[in-house]
Amino acid sequence: MEHFVNKIDRESLERGDHIYAYRKLGSYSHHGIFIGGDRVIHYNITQKAGTSRRAKTCRNCGVDPNQLRGVVKSCVDCFLKGHTLRRFQYGVTFCRFLTNNPGTCTTGQAHPPDVIISRANDLLNNKDGFGEYHLFDNNCEAFAVFCTTANRVSNQACSAVQLLKASVKVAVDRLLCDVSVHHGPEKHDKLKQTIDTWLANMFSLNKIITNLQKDQEFRIQGHHDHQLVN
Repeated sequence: MEHFVNKIDRESLERGDHIYAYRKLGSYSHHGIFIGGDRVIHYNITQKAGTSRRAKTCRNCGVDPNQLRGVVKSCVDCFLKGHTLRRFQYGVTFCRFLTNNPGTCTTGQAHPPDVIISRANDLLNNKDGFGEYHLFDNNCEAFAVFCTTANRVSNQACSAVQLLKASVKVAVDRLLCDVSVHHGPEKHDKLKQTIDTWLANMFSLNKIITNLQKDQEFRIQGHHDHQLVN
């Protein structure tokens, strides 16, 4: 099992390592590049600062945890925030990629450590850094993978998007099944066409529900049918 979770101790760290640590009970992982000398360059949200009043400026690296925005350099402790240190794996087999958790490895090959660290430092020193943070398209994992391979991708984000799409599909299929039974194939086909159009541009179930609530054409006509019966 240890082979799959990528845990390492600090003595095993090497310059240019792509490292990560799980946060909030493993709900997501934070990624960065170890550049040596107990320092990590990592990418954080850019839209707003943290609001924790308990965190104080680190005496080791001088980083204020309340102001972690964009590309920053901090000590390993500030990066880990008390969580377990792990090393992201590169050049894994297709089979291992499929059996590992999202955001832990890639089939891509890592570049030499000096090249990786140079990219990380360039992004740190660039006023635009890594651009605006986006949970799915431009996050900390994408930053670390870019530094290591020159390609931008986040497997944990891809996995989250696929799960979101799957959950939306299940809910929509359930609705269409119900509409087909109670309102007939014509209503089913019209509703399906409308939802397919929405899904081409969005994958938010809440937005679909909101649109359904606004669109009188697709509201369940239970009240109207009840009046006809009476």
